Amino acid sequence: MKAFLDFIPLIAFFIGAKKFGILAGAAALLVATLLVYSIHLIKQKGKLDKQQWVTLVLTVFFCGLTLLLKDDIFLKWKSTVINGIFAVALIISVFINKPLLKLAMKTVFTLTPSGWNKLTLAWAAYFILMAGLQYYFAFYTSEQTWIDFKSYGWIPVMLVFMIGQFVFLKNHINPEITDKSKQ
Repeated sequence: MKAFLDFIPLIAFFIGAKKFGILAGAAALLVATLLVYSIHLIKQKGKLDKQQWVTLVLTVFFCGLTLLLKDDIFLKWKSTVINGIFAVALIISVFINKPLLKLAMKTVFTLTPSGWNKLTLAWAAYFILMAGLQYYFAFYTSEQTWIDFKSYGWIPVMLVFMIGQFVFLKNHINPEITDKSKQ
């Protein structure tokens, strides 16, 4: 359900931008994001995780500036900045010996410290790639191509990355989880 909710702002942006232009897309993205995160806040008993806060605050900031100044440059920077922040946070977590992916997934996967670092850095590389792609499509392609990439063009990249992660991680699933699924 959470993953479905997180797609609603993208769908709202796509419809708004395709039918009425970038400013309408930004307004639709802002309203849908506020609605979705209100639902998350209720479902998560008044709490959002750090990733959700970063996404919410930056979406409000960049969409707000876009609408206030009637300039799509701010919206074009949003995805690049969010992906960059996630990449930097993951890299820093490895350097301080507290890989964020271990904190999030230690009950699901059993990895060595080196494995957690490699997995965290792989995700950092993914976010760097996505930041680069978002930047390229925002500033070096047509507005329509950017809208398409921002709305759904990134999905094949994510799927390839996720399949690669599954191939790597399938042998590292926590045995306790496997045992529970057999019951």
